[in-house]
Amino acid sequence: MADKTEQLTKREQLAAIAMQALITANTGKSSYATAETAVKHADALIKALNKQA
Repeated sequence: MADKTEQLTKREQLAAIAMQALITANTGKSSYATAETAVKHADALIKALNKQA
């Protein structure tokens, strides 16, 4: 039996980190809105990092 472990993409990892920070900040947004904001932050960071490369 093969052990399959699903790996998160860098985008997913960054979004998860941003989501943790947003939840901790208690912005008062819904879970869905917080998730959308986290993904936007992740995308912005990836875009900025790609410009530096």
